[in-house]
Amino acid sequence: MDLLNLFLSVWWFSCFIAPIQHVGSVSQEITCYTCSNKTTNFDCNRYAVDRPCFPDQTLCYTKHIMDEYGETTLLSKSCATKEQCNHRTVGCYLLANHPINMKCISCCDIPYCNREIPTNETNAILLLERQDSNKGFQIVFYWTGVFLYIKLWILLISI
Repeated sequence: MDLLNLFLSVWWFSCFIAPIQHVGSVSQEITCYTCSNKTTNFDCNRYAVDRPCFPDQTLCYTKHIMDEYGETTLLSKSCATKEQCNHRTVGCYLLANHPINMKCISCCDIPYCNREIPTNETNAILLLERQDSNKGFQIVFYWTGVFLYIKLWILLISI
């Protein structure tokens, strides 16, 4: 019965709660923390260049690479376009050339929203809070529920 309750909780979260977040209306200009090839989040944010993104760059991007112990080996932050940041590009992935290292990518669309770094699939997300005047309200892609749902199915299959 506990497994059934877990399944129903994950299903409810992934279908109804995870995909939608409150969004608001703000200026389309955005400023992000920007750095390249840093080894700590502190250094990245401390020495970040403080200038607005180009008009086509409406999102903040963070790429965090960790070793097998979860320690940061490489960190980069920048402004990004919608093509660079979408539900297919965010998340955590094992690196092909170093399968024990993990790369987590997150994107967001409010000024300085990339202050923190993604460390797992619960915070390696695409967070959209601004209203796009041409598209109305945006959907926030919290993939946590989907990942939990998949993990649950893997657990059920292995039983």
